[in-house]
Amino acid sequence: MVIASLSFVLAIAVVTTTYFLTNEREETSDIPVSNEQVNIPVISLPKSEEQAMRPYQVDAQIVLDFYGERKSEVPNMTKFEGTYRANQGIDYAYNDEAFDVTAIFSGEVSEVKEDPLFGHSCTIVSGDLAITYQSLQDMRLEVGSEIKQGEAISLAAANIYNKELGNHVHIVVEKNGERVDPESIYGKTLAELK
Repeated sequence: MVIASLSFVLAIAVVTTTYFLTNEREETSDIPVSNEQVNIPVISLPKSEEQAMRPYQVDAQIVLDFYGERKSEVPNMTKFEGTYRANQGIDYAYNDEAFDVTAIFSGEVSEVKEDPLFGHSCTIVSGDLAITYQSLQDMRLEVGSEIKQGEAISLAAANIYNKELGNHVHIVVEKNGERVDPESIYGKTLAELK
């Protein structure tokens, strides 16, 4: 008798559950999936901050390092007209090939010039950071132009000042007017560099 009662209760439970699940599906199938007249507020997410990226997309190497506290196997002094000078930036080269030089951060072009020793150069300001790109093949930007991070600025080229380096780019980073080791900024946001 107990087994028959349990079987009866179990059968009722299965029938009841099936009934409710079936009716629930039928009732919800008539509800529209979207209603274009409903105004749902859209919230814009804040843009993620850019992290400084290297000024090239090839496997470039440091051929003349920044003269500073960081230890390096690469020379950080340059000899020009018989005088040694501390390197105020970093020089990157890729097998003496002309490669695309790209913007480290988005910013505004504040200076464009052609220097007889350093070749074409431009400075891009991003917040309180000014990054100068020298030894460029040509100048595609104008003062006041906006550039996005990763956009090509020009091609790396040779210059008279460091002619033994062949095609290369010379990067100078200044924060509030003080020179900074370019290698110390990569992978960091402008906020992290404060």
